[in-house]
Amino acid sequence: MLETIVDTHGIDSSFWELPSCFYQRDDDFEDVFCVPYTLVRKESVIEISYTLRYPEHKANGEWAIRQSGIYHQMDFSNSRSLFIIFNPTPRSKAHCEVERALRDKSLLIKREPFWLHRTLFSVYSPSWRDYIRSLERRFLPIANTAFATFIDEPLRLNYDNLSALSNLEIRFLQISTIVESTTEAIDGLCLLFNELSRPHSEGQDLRNICRKCLVSSRTATHLKNRVQTMVRLLSDTLLLRDQIVANKQNTNMFQLNKSAVFITTLTLLYLPASFMATFFGMNFFDLDQENNRIVGSPTIWIFIVASTVLTAITFLFYYWLLHRDGVVFRKLVPKVPDLKLQTLRRQWTNLTQGDVELQRMEC
Repeated sequence: MLETIVDTHGIDSSFWELPSCFYQRDDDFEDVFCVPYTLVRKESVIEISYTLRYPEHKANGEWAIRQSGIYHQMDFSNSRSLFIIFNPTPRSKAHCEVERALRDKSLLIKREPFWLHRTLFSVYSPSWRDYIRSLERRFLPIANTAFATFIDEPLRLNYDNLSALSNLEIRFLQISTIVESTTEAIDGLCLLFNELSRPHSEGQDLRNICRKCLVSSRTATHLKNRVQTMVRLLSDTLLLRDQIVANKQNTNMFQLNKSAVFITTLTLLYLPASFMATFFGMNFFDLDQENNRIVGSPTIWIFIVASTVLTAITFLFYYWLLHRDGVVFRKLVPKVPDLKLQTLRRQWTNLTQGDVELQRMEC
């Protein structure tokens, strides 16, 4: 169908860039790409094409970044205009508004060749304010909590909040990039207005919309800077808190080491006496009261040989364990979950799911 329309009306090949932007996608690529404002002149024919991205509030309460495409051919030889609109969903807002305008006999749209552009921008541009406000509502509670946090008290923020702030930072950066493409398209239309010497009132509405877009872009940039400041503050707070906890743990370990040294010293102090008491307390020795002397048992060699063999076996076993690269020792250590890895995995999962819900396109 599109090929038939293109051949019938002699549309330039640059037109095919518009439908190339509408396809089913599951990943977040080309999330801010917009076909730039394109102007093609052929004798008495002027062709205009571009895509427009905007936020849309879905029925489930979530926001989605959608796009619409528009192609406009003006033929001054017969005073006719050809419009082709690409909508992301059936019965979109712009589609309904265009149908209403075409059915309203009181609107003299034939006298305004640029009325469809104005309708498209006027329908979708105001939604940026609501979208930015929804993101700001998610940001302010985290910001207020971060400012009211004290190092010496339990923290009410964690790495999940840091992930949420990073996600908001990406959203605000996305807004600035998309709105910049919108303002470039409006500027191109305004220049064409002036070139064609159209009435001043026709271009005034678009210029007002352009100013509102600039305000939205500045607001998003301001909030992005605030989020970046909050990310640094929260990162430094969590890092400082971790350092405080690490210092406390080091202090406890130092106390434990001092206790271990003290116990080891006592062990070394009492070990010789304990050994001598144990050794002479065995039945290998006896006191000959008649001759006033100590009599040794002839089987004492059993104790000496057994002790020597057991000591040698102990040292050989320890030497074998050391040359096993500590595999046995590591298995004996209690398993501690890698909290850092689990936290990063949870943050990446939350970020990926949030991006998919927000930026999934429906064609």
